[in-house]
Amino acid sequence: MRGSAFVVAFAFCVAAIAGGSAGAATSKSAFLVFVEPTVSASSTGLTLETELEGTFNVANRTASGGGEYSVTDGTALLESGTFTLTRLVAFQFYGCGEVEGTTLPPDFCGGQVILGFHSTSSTGVQRDGLIVVNCQIHDPGGQAPPGTSEGVTANAHGVNFNTHVTGDNLFVMLP
Repeated sequence: MRGSAFVVAFAFCVAAIAGGSAGAATSKSAFLVFVEPTVSASSTGLTLETELEGTFNVANRTASGGGEYSVTDGTALLESGTFTLTRLVAFQFYGCGEVEGTTLPPDFCGGQVILGFHSTSSTGVQRDGLIVVNCQIHDPGGQAPPGTSEGVTANAHGVNFNTHVTGDNLFVMLP
């Protein structure tokens, strides 16, 4: 996305984990959030590609940063633009340090974060919505919650992009 550190960090955050259960752990920390180009689909056949870099602070319920998006219908580009994170809505913490049995740096974490955003299309149309980022990293010996998968979903302007197609995400706990 925007640098070699992201590429190196992303090499550790791999595809979804099935089954198991996460502990009831929570975190009141601040995190960096990275979303590589990720594709989500709607039930109407539209697809959404997003990428994102930002931060969120669980204790303060804040978020900042942003990214780019594009909406397509098959091969036809319908809309593209940028978005800015506006707030933290909710965060479910899965833990830090492991994915699919691979040990990661202790500040590489997973969970599901719901963030508010404000987008501006290339034509100037503005919308508010929600983006959900899910990263399957968890505590050593644990697993992400059953039924979760690595990816992004979003809801904006009445379109619900609720199916993960591709993508990897990473949360890095800040000191």
